[in-house]
Amino acid sequence: MLPIFNNYINFLKNKTDKLDFLTEGYYWYDKSIIKAFDMTGNIVKVARVQFDDKLNVEVKLYDNNMMFLENWQETVQRNSSRLIELESKSIDLIKDNVVKHNNRKFAVLTSGGKDSSIVLHLVRKSNIEHEVIFNNTSLDCADTYLHIKRIANVVIINPEEGFYQWRERLNFIPTRFARACCSIFKEGAMTDYLDKDSKYLFFMGMRNQESARRSTYVDEWRNDKWGKREWDAILPIREWSELDVWLYILKEGMEFNDKYKKGYSRVGCAIACPFYQKSTWALDKYWYPKGFKRWQDILIEDFRSNNKDLIMNCTEEEYLTCWNGGVFREKPTDEVVEQFAKRNNLEVDVAKNYFNHRCSECDKRIKSKEVLGMNMKFNGRQVNRMYCKKHLIEKLNISKTEWNDIVQMFKQQGCDLF
Repeated sequence: MLPIFNNYINFLKNKTDKLDFLTEGYYWYDKSIIKAFDMTGNIVKVARVQFDDKLNVEVKLYDNNMMFLENWQETVQRNSSRLIELESKSIDLIKDNVVKHNNRKFAVLTSGGKDSSIVLHLVRKSNIEHEVIFNNTSLDCADTYLHIKRIANVVIINPEEGFYQWRERLNFIPTRFARACCSIFKEGAMTDYLDKDSKYLFFMGMRNQESARRSTYVDEWRNDKWGKREWDAILPIREWSELDVWLYILKEGMEFNDKYKKGYSRVGCAIACPFYQKSTWALDKYWYPKGFKRWQDILIEDFRSNNKDLIMNCTEEEYLTCWNGGVFREKPTDEVVEQFAKRNNLEVDVAKNYFNHRCSECDKRIKSKEVLGMNMKFNGRQVNRMYCKKHLIEKLNISKTEWNDIVQMFKQQGCDLF
């Protein structure tokens, strides 16, 4: 449940005239649905907001009576007893663990997000001497950096290599199934920066409601990537709901990251996070056009240089909407084959033979254009029985060095198969 602020309202009104009735102070956004509370505290569905592959907005209005809606402050007041109870329990947890771990340094780990902002607020209310640590992923937006710089005495840990340099060096696009950015730019950077012999108790903003994995967390938590260091973490707001978080922020009049006002439910790792969806990409394109275009250009170059059409069975345009997932479709469409043929100066019938082959020896899927090209070069352009690199080398009775020399020779000769 994200409060809908004027910035996001203006974004929506720029996209559609169906939501001109929206005003700040009443509405909430939750999993593509705009909601509100009526005067009895019941949730009213107002509209569904979705984005297509071209990031155009599609709106479905619900037929509800919206004459008498509860404003945010009224919702805060209705939940005031719960908020006071949550705050008291969280502060007690913080204080109890400070006593329990009185030989440690105390630090709040902040991402610039709302949850860590609340934890910092609670630690300050507990009157505990503490540090504030921010791991700069090099992928955050200006709003996040400005928010972090407003925090007093914050320690900013910068990586030795930025995200975009790291990605280019490895020729790697993170996906939901293959990524390493968090472990490198968050846990890795912190373990490298802080003294390994230091003793820390961290206060963190992770909550049970955030994910299935985090739903099992208890008050005390430890990251396996910290190794044998004498580091532990306390999760003071793990039982708080998303609504609790925002109502508490409104109740306390807390400062928070301006990125939330623009319609973002998460504020970390701008533009390139593989866990974001089309609704977030639409916001990126609108609010951070330079960063959005930079990532789109990277994706296009990745598609072309790594022949992602062979891997995902999609067109270049489709790749911009599916880069963060797995295989887009089981078999390529005619458009996919034709685009691949044109880009590689191949006849369409030859281009078709690059798609969806498995090694006849080990059944491994063959994705490399180079390996497919070698199969066709030695066995004919319409060959059906193909082999992976390992087994084709065996069939040709050549070494890996000879393989590389032959491939390089064909490329220098300008062979279209490569």
